[in-house]
Amino acid sequence: MHRPFTREWADALRDAINADAAYASAAAKWTWPVALVLEANEPLGYPAPVAVELALERGRCHGVALIDPPAITAPFTLRASYVTWKKVVTGSLDAVTAVTMGEIKFTGALTTLLLHVNAAKALVGAARLVPTAFPDEAA
Repeated sequence: MHRPFTREWADALRDAINADAAYASAAAKWTWPVALVLEANEPLGYPAPVAVELALERGRCHGVALIDPPAITAPFTLRASYVTWKKVVTGSLDAVTAVTMGEIKFTGALTTLLLHVNAAKALVGAARLVPTAFPDEAA
């Protein structure tokens, strides 16, 4: 089990993306890096925001970096609270709906994201495959 937005979780996410045939198919035309930003949540052990930047290209993840949000170079960034990310990863909140409702703050070309909505949904599906230990749940 991996704590969200840690090096181990990011590596497991990369591996899940690369092992997921549904993602490979849905994202065959996606060619841009994406950054996922977790807002600070001191009580849960996140004293500052943290970002996972994914080097995504044509259905594969060629690299992953755990970085400070100001260092993001990805043209697409999704930023949310711990509660929102947990809902997305556990399946109780659709990521695209969360973007349109403003629960996930999106930076980038929204039309591009909407043209590749199936790739976005498949990326979330791959994230759901990562064994995740949420710090607000009892061990």
